[in-house]
Amino acid sequence: MRALQLLTVTAALGAWVPLSIAQEPHPVLTPLYNGGSYVSLIFGENGTLYGTGEGGTVFQLTPPASPGAAWTEAVLHDFTGQNGDGMYPFGCPVRGASGTLYGTTQEGGTTGLGTVYALEPPAAPGGAWTETVLYNFMGGSDGSYPFTSVVIGKTGALYGTTAVGGDGGSPVGCFGLGCGTVYGLVPPASPGGAWTESVLYSFTGGNDGASPSAGLVIGPTGEIYGTTEYGGAATDGVVFELTPPASPGGAWTETVLHAFTSENGDGVYPYAGLVMGPNGVLYGTTTAGGTSDIGTVFELTPPASPAGAWAETVLYSFAGGSDGAEPKGGVVIGNAGVLYGTTLNFGASTSCPGDNCGTVFALQPSASPGGAWTEIVLHSFAGGSDGAGPWAGLVIGKSGALYGTTSAGGPSNAGTVFEVTP
Repeated sequence: MRALQLLTVTAALGAWVPLSIAQEPHPVLTPLYNGGSYVSLIFGENGTLYGTGEGGTVFQLTPPASPGAAWTEAVLHDFTGQNGDGMYPFGCPVRGASGTLYGTTQEGGTTGLGTVYALEPPAAPGGAWTETVLYNFMGGSDGSYPFTSVVIGKTGALYGTTAVGGDGGSPVGCFGLGCGTVYGLVPPASPGGAWTESVLYSFTGGNDGASPSAGLVIGPTGEIYGTTEYGGAATDGVVFELTPPASPGGAWTETVLHAFTSENGDGVYPYAGLVMGPNGVLYGTTTAGGTSDIGTVFELTPPASPAGAWAETVLYSFAGGSDGAEPKGGVVIGNAGVLYGTTLNFGASTSCPGDNCGTVFALQPSASPGGAWTEIVLHSFAGGSDGAGPWAGLVIGKSGALYGTTSAGGPSNAGTVFEVTP
């Protein structure tokens, strides 16, 4: 199976707040569409959902006019890998102010090493969307194989990561491919011109990290936060910050905020990206490590003074039973600071091969500072019509419902798009 990537940096619009395991009403999962994905979804106008399909498409799901009716799927673009088009869009698209969708393909383009693309909506309803390749990765210092999508900065610039490439890596430490990059893509001064790519940072595979396979978060003053799955002092991955230069054209500065280690219950291998909460606190997941070595949810709290160290706290260690295991998709933040996410494996059901059914979970903060967080399983997948194996994270609708995808299960075992309502 090819390496796949998820993007979960969507801000929560609202959610129900679990009171306790005993008081919480039993949530209901409804499959919306037969056909899943390895990546998360985004919202558009009027509750429309956008995502990328495993077969190489960007799709749109439109909610029904009346409750209980079927959602309508439309393919906006089918990647071919021919004539410079990309292929394998494993990152979820993001939506610009004008409704344009921006995203990446892991492969394809003029070099076969991946692209950044734009999809322009039609001028009239029902018309065809127009795809434009904004950048072709060359496989040298500019990076290659962008597993995840992009985030949009205040000036319309796009920022993303490549898992390999760059000019900072040791041939031994990164298999001779480079250790990955963080890049920026600046729009042209006039419409129709070429976008300009610049590498903000090339990872070396040492203490600074290696193989950034997740998306990014932009802070309030333009700083960029992200994760690398590997590298760091213990080679178990890092959370990093990139600070923009004081003057245009200068070098960005990378700072490791936390290097993961398997010691003392810490998580390892942060596959997913981060989400920023109030006061600049960062939340994320690791796919391994913790007390049972099957994943954690963590928080990183910024220091009280600029020169201080960030403080990492493991909020929950998965046990691998009904609570799930291997949270690949990260978390989103709901009302009252509740975190929501998925686990790829385990859960209450044992009907899936290899116990890879998975769960949708909520993580409720303690009522008192420093107390233990409480995990609540909102749904355990059974591998039937509800789906199985959710790699991706969740998005939260205005009504508080959760939306996500599964990579397997469903009527044709091709996965599902689902909704969880309180």
